[in-house]
Amino acid sequence: MNDIIEKAKKLHFVGIGGIGMSSLAQYMLSKGYVITGSDISLNASVKKLKDMGIKINIGHSIENIEEDVDAVIVSSAIKESNIEVVYANKKNIPVIKRYQLLANVVNAKKSIAIAGSHGKTTTTSLCTSLLNEAGFSPTAIIGGKSRNINNNIMLGEDDYFIIEADESDGGFLLLDPYIGVVTNIDNDHLGFYGSFENEKVAFFDFINNSQIKILNADDAILKHIKNDYENVITYSINSKKADVYAYNIKTDKEGSVFSVKTKKRELENLKLGIIGLHNVSNSLAVIAIADILNIKDEVIREVFENFKGVDRRFTFVGRYKNYDVFDDYAHHPTEIRATLEAAKLICDKIYAIFQPHRFSRTSYLMDDFAKSFKNAEMVFVLDIYSAAEKPIEGIDSEVLSEKINEFSSNAVYIRNVESLKKFMEQMEGKGAIVGLGAGSISKIVRELVGVDD
Repeated sequence: MNDIIEKAKKLHFVGIGGIGMSSLAQYMLSKGYVITGSDISLNASVKKLKDMGIKINIGHSIENIEEDVDAVIVSSAIKESNIEVVYANKKNIPVIKRYQLLANVVNAKKSIAIAGSHGKTTTTSLCTSLLNEAGFSPTAIIGGKSRNINNNIMLGEDDYFIIEADESDGGFLLLDPYIGVVTNIDNDHLGFYGSFENEKVAFFDFINNSQIKILNADDAILKHIKNDYENVITYSINSKKADVYAYNIKTDKEGSVFSVKTKKRELENLKLGIIGLHNVSNSLAVIAIADILNIKDEVIREVFENFKGVDRRFTFVGRYKNYDVFDDYAHHPTEIRATLEAAKLICDKIYAIFQPHRFSRTSYLMDDFAKSFKNAEMVFVLDIYSAAEKPIEGIDSEVLSEKINEFSSNAVYIRNVESLKKFMEQMEGKGAIVGLGAGSISKIVRELVGVDD
């Protein structure tokens, strides 16, 4: 593949509007490649890429692949039956997976790869802001838009490459990190891995591939395997036995204040500009990186206090009647619990709008989802966002709603968006509304408050 990319001049991205594909397209454009692309819809990422001069067609067609295209780049979401992929194979145009191209790019640099079932986007974004303010000029590819740089990519000039290491399709195993972070290991993406045991093995292999390992000692799995590797730095919000630990933690609606002790320094009353105990934990991984790179205390303080987080991570989108409305990417039970716990710092009465993501995830984690909404006053459960999966018999949002009501008696199944709007028009009082999910929920909550996606 190295020879193909080195000789190539023009690359075509199928599904270019995805968060991972759009950032990689921007990076390759910056390196002098001519980029074209296609996607099924005109989203914000597509609009931005078009503004950069990239030719993008809406809809898939063989006509989208121009005669002088040297390689076709596809994400794991693009199936082999896609008309453009079929055409490229017929014409003997190399078809390269996104994660293959990404690994090719990243492994040529001194990489900091941040993996984990939860928290990796926020951690990657905070790490990017820290290195940038510390004068490192890193390149970074993030799995969401960092509010501090207003982008999901930073193009730098030095040898450091910060990358969000996505485990969903196994592609993170192609990375060879200088520093590898694992925030946690949870039972997700079982449709790909087949079992949680297989997923754990993949994370263990990622850890083994990393030269320096930074591991969350609070994670139920990582705390038991941390001694199995060399060059390990641990972090914790619960134990002073970790190499990096937080104490005197106070978190409220303004953010968090806490003190940190490492092998190299002690930072008292450190302020973090985003809410939630889980984000205090994420920030400790970044402090461990700061120790490795000898970043000064004052830089850490400034970056942490001014950190604004990532889009779709408890993002305030507007007001509906007397309710503050937030948008969050949480689509796994662990993430939902953490988001709702953080939301309680803002308001006592939380109304969740949950759009389950994928039939397979809902099936595997049905019972865990059912136990995740105890901090919500009510949860409106929308139909499952399929993400191109086929339905599974007996797995739907009505069944999930009934399961939730076995534990917290607060779920209402909503058949469509119009029904949701009618239901919410009848709501009185005040509180916070939080949209949860990885599908089209972001668009739904924004329509609710009358703002563009």
